[in-house]
Amino acid sequence: MKMNENNNSKSYLSSSLYGRAGIGLLYTLIIVCMGVATIVEKLNGKEYVGENIYGAWWFITLWGLLAVVSLVFLVQKKVHKRAAVFLLHISFVVILAGALVTHLTSQEGVIDLRIDEDVTAFVDKEHNVCHLPFKMRLKSFDIQTYPGTDATMDYRCTIDVEYEGRIEQMCVSMNNIGKAGGYRFYQSSYDEDGQGTHLLVTHDPYGIAVTYLGYLMLFVCLLWTMFSRHTRIRQLYHAATRPLAIVFAFVFVANASATSQPHTLIPSHSQSLIPPQPHKVSSEIAHEFGKVTVLYNGRLCPINTAATDFVMKLAGKASWRGYSADEVFVGWMIYYSEWEQQDIIRIKNEEVGRMLGVEGQWASVSDFYTSNGEYKLRGKANDASLPDATRKAIREADEKIQVVGMFYSSEMLRMFPLKTQPQPSIPSAPSTSSTPFLTWHPPGSTELPLGTPAAEFQFINHAMDYLVQSILVNDVAGAKQMIAKIKLYQHEKAGDVLPSKTVTDMEILYNSLLSARWVVFLCLTLSLILCLLLLSGKIARIAGVINYVFIASQLAYLTLLFVLRWIVSGHVPMSNGHETMLFMALTTLVITILLMRRIPVLAAMGPVVASFCLLVAMLASGNPQITNLMPVLQSPLLSIHVATVMVAYALLALITLIAIQGLFLARGRKQAELERITALSQLMLYPAILMLSIGIFVGAIWANVSWGTYWSWDPKETWALITLMIYAIPLHRSFMPSSPAHYHLYILCAFLTVLMTYFGVNYFLSGMHSYA
Repeated sequence: MKMNENNNSKSYLSSSLYGRAGIGLLYTLIIVCMGVATIVEKLNGKEYVGENIYGAWWFITLWGLLAVVSLVFLVQKKVHKRAAVFLLHISFVVILAGALVTHLTSQEGVIDLRIDEDVTAFVDKEHNVCHLPFKMRLKSFDIQTYPGTDATMDYRCTIDVEYEGRIEQMCVSMNNIGKAGGYRFYQSSYDEDGQGTHLLVTHDPYGIAVTYLGYLMLFVCLLWTMFSRHTRIRQLYHAATRPLAIVFAFVFVANASATSQPHTLIPSHSQSLIPPQPHKVSSEIAHEFGKVTVLYNGRLCPINTAATDFVMKLAGKASWRGYSADEVFVGWMIYYSEWEQQDIIRIKNEEVGRMLGVEGQWASVSDFYTSNGEYKLRGKANDASLPDATRKAIREADEKIQVVGMFYSSEMLRMFPLKTQPQPSIPSAPSTSSTPFLTWHPPGSTELPLGTPAAEFQFINHAMDYLVQSILVNDVAGAKQMIAKIKLYQHEKAGDVLPSKTVTDMEILYNSLLSARWVVFLCLTLSLILCLLLLSGKIARIAGVINYVFIASQLAYLTLLFVLRWIVSGHVPMSNGHETMLFMALTTLVITILLMRRIPVLAAMGPVVASFCLLVAMLASGNPQITNLMPVLQSPLLSIHVATVMVAYALLALITLIAIQGLFLARGRKQAELERITALSQLMLYPAILMLSIGIFVGAIWANVSWGTYWSWDPKETWALITLMIYAIPLHRSFMPSSPAHYHLYILCAFLTVLMTYFGVNYFLSGMHSYA
């Protein structure tokens, strides 16, 4: 009897080991295949990887085998006795089943509609004609723009659907799906004449329902697991927060000779060759002119925004030698020959500097041209004999000269609105609206429409002349009076769409805060110093008080930036890389404040993560422009998707810092403290995985609403799935080594997938998420 028990025990152990090995092998193969596929897609295109990897029988088989082997393993380990954990794993199987059903049974294609023409079929991906069980007729198509601009806000079409003698009206727009007879229609594109539209068509009667059931199960089970008494979370919480004498094993070696020296700019010319300072326009006039509204970058904003962008792009900062952005902008309009001689353009590459004949990092506009007016960098950006880094630097320098050209063409001064007859976004398209259409013109415009009243024609062409004359004779009152007349003209012609004075002042404040880069470096420096003091235990009480004040100040600063950007842009600021990093910094500080009393180590590490997020936001985007949202981004699901993912990334960043501390503790053999922070790391991993899972699958729902497919194997979503799978491994103790040091080393390496997802995809790969 005992021999049978021993044999059964050995058999169970053997099958368990084989099951674990099989899951590990399949799991690793799938992760590697997905990662390689994103690189192959960069080289060979989306259709190639879709056909040969993501849609290939062997890849689908890998997922199927993983699901089957995992289910067998769960039964063997009797996980079904823990309902929350078991159903959580079952939800992933349901999601995979839904994806398989969609792959096998769904139809996808495109339908072309013309106004008042009946259509009864669409063309699928294989170019086959598929008949619909109803008749469709396009009644109207309209391109909606943001108020007062020509920037597209939405595409909207109205369609009559005739089915068995009944006619029902269907509206399709971005983020608004049309549904008829089990078919779903999504706005895709339109004909150049504005008389037709192209819709994506999907017919997936079973797969979407099964997949959404899996998403619902996953969400419920994740929350159930978080609050269940039968999981490790409560145990980890007590282990992470139990009272201990906090002795950190960080050893920091301070090098007194490493103190930074004051940075002094070395002028590119000798003192005798430095051109005289250009005439300075009255700061009062420049500041008042900066409040005038212009159409810039597709939106209505104060001239201060255009001026700040102009100076930032040239000099890398929002001021120059005591001149504010407004003073540079207005001064350059008048004393352009003087400003062309100023060393205001920053050149980072020494080789480019030598091509221009300058020393150091600064050049003037005149340095880009020979005495004969020839452009010194002409054709060099495409010179294959030059290193890639040099050609890239040449292109960056070219862009700065193009900005100057854009300034001279008055593209930054479209400040005179005119109400014209209704015009569609497509010149040849007939008008579909009776609402007067606003066009914005620069001073002295040669594109004023025929029939422009003589008074308006004269004002648009000569208002700036009078302003310039007042500035030249230093007539501050006369200049302000002319600026007031320009504002009055704008209110008469476009008062219903102009930003309010409050919003304008807020945007100018936001520009000044965002351009103050010294704040970012101050935050980073203080956070690192305070982190070192707190973790080393030196003057911990004083450092703790200072740290609390610093966290509160940093949170107030970030909150102000976030709220101002929200008010100015008119949408939740989570639509690009800068905005998401700003939100991640804000989220990190909120998490820190909520948990630092229970988990003191977060008070030291939270501000560091937030400061690095601010630094990345600044370096990655330079001076990020506020723009109108792309139509597809105007969905509340976007805010939920981005917010949950960025909360997850903030938690994973904190866990990574804890991993670094854990590795130091492991070397110092501080076992009690090591076990405590290991439990803390594992505890924080649960909500991180929760938020990442919710973010990914809310993103899938958003994709289904916007693009007609909930999973398209875009590189960003593929790497997000890889990140989720990599970080899910430590939650399964049977697949992780018991050594805390190995655990922290794994967590440290795992953060590379977060970096790849957020930065690597944007800079090295491509896809639908390139805007983020």
